[in-house]
Amino acid sequence: MGETPCGFESRRPHQGIGKGSPLGKGVQKPPLARNPRFETARLPGSAENRYPSLKSAFIREIQLTALQMQPRSPSGLRTVPHPQTALRSPLQPPVSNGIVVQALTSGHDPTDERDLRQELERQKRTFDLAMTASQMGTWRYTLADNICVYDENAQRLYGLTEARFSHDETGVKSKFHPDDLELMWSRVAEAIDPRSDGRYDVEYRVRQLDGSWRWLSAWGLVEFEGEGPDRKPVAIAGASRDLSERKRAEELQRMLVEELNHRVKNTLATVQAIITLTLRAASDLPSAREALNRRIRSMAQAHDLLTSRAWTGANLVDVVLRSLDAFTPAQVKMSGIAIEVSSKHALALSLALHELATNASKYGALSRPEGRVTVQWDVQEGLLHLDWEENGGPPVAPPTRKGLGTRLLEELVARDLDGETRLTYDAAGVRCNIIAKL
Repeated sequence: MGETPCGFESRRPHQGIGKGSPLGKGVQKPPLARNPRFETARLPGSAENRYPSLKSAFIREIQLTALQMQPRSPSGLRTVPHPQTALRSPLQPPVSNGIVVQALTSGHDPTDERDLRQELERQKRTFDLAMTASQMGTWRYTLADNICVYDENAQRLYGLTEARFSHDETGVKSKFHPDDLELMWSRVAEAIDPRSDGRYDVEYRVRQLDGSWRWLSAWGLVEFEGEGPDRKPVAIAGASRDLSERKRAEELQRMLVEELNHRVKNTLATVQAIITLTLRAASDLPSAREALNRRIRSMAQAHDLLTSRAWTGANLVDVVLRSLDAFTPAQVKMSGIAIEVSSKHALALSLALHELATNASKYGALSRPEGRVTVQWDVQEGLLHLDWEENGGPPVAPPTRKGLGTRLLEELVARDLDGETRLTYDAAGVRCNIIAKL
């Protein structure tokens, strides 16, 4: 008895709880009434209702199996229920001249048991909240019946409506992505090998109730029976976690890398074309260097515009404004709808407008204060039509040979925009029509 919170107590009709019992410590002891016959005795105050089973046991000489007591500490701050149980024989109270002398009962203190139960409940609540917050769920797969039992969190992750799920061929094919089955079963085989450490770790896609797919990471440990190389796998217990956000981030990163590689290749190809055409047409090295610097600056401006939009494209109005911002608004007139163009279109159109503006500032309308340039555009049947028209400049005559600007315009538009460029050398000024697919 010393190893458990139990004790014996001795009751007499005129006494309370025995002082030697652990149950008697710190307990208010309502005394029994001093009555020569216990059958008619009444306990004072609430004690009459608190000990009905004890009184009945005295009267009928039956076994007392569940007496509930509520002793209080001396401070009166705590009430602890004390079920008194485990009597090994019926109460047979000693009787002297027909008067009950005493009765012997035993009881135990369930306080520690109750505290332990409450602590376990708190731990379970904490665990459940943590699993929900981390988007995780637990499961246990038994090899004997091929059944996996999922907790509520795991059921949500796997798109299940009940805890038990059969991992037979039909069930697995209906739930797991066909491209992931071979990897999943190979990892199971590795984990249940008696020579392995029993660790299971895999990523796969599972079908949801709406037919969509969700990426999950599953890991666990195998339960073995026996020891050594002859041990047998019994079950795999583990947890799964939602990988949807991580997979989306990985896919976005992959797309960004591919897009970056594509842009770098296009930029290098454009720079190579500019260098080749510039050097081929240059009469000397200083003029070639100046032309290259201008064109590369134009590309840099276009890159700045695209970077400010995270390379998702640009508004054509912004592209035209940046290409012609070196000239006064009085000389340049723009009109057109606000349309979004791709990053490829923005770069190619920036270079094309730069070439036209450079030629106009040297030989055309922008070389004189009274000269004017009109740039207008619209979209017809999925094609962009951009018109450049010069007026008020010196008389224009068709060139005897194609210059660098002309070749650059034609090659850039044809290669990067899958379109064409039409140049007209009208006496009033240069006309240029660019047609490009959007």
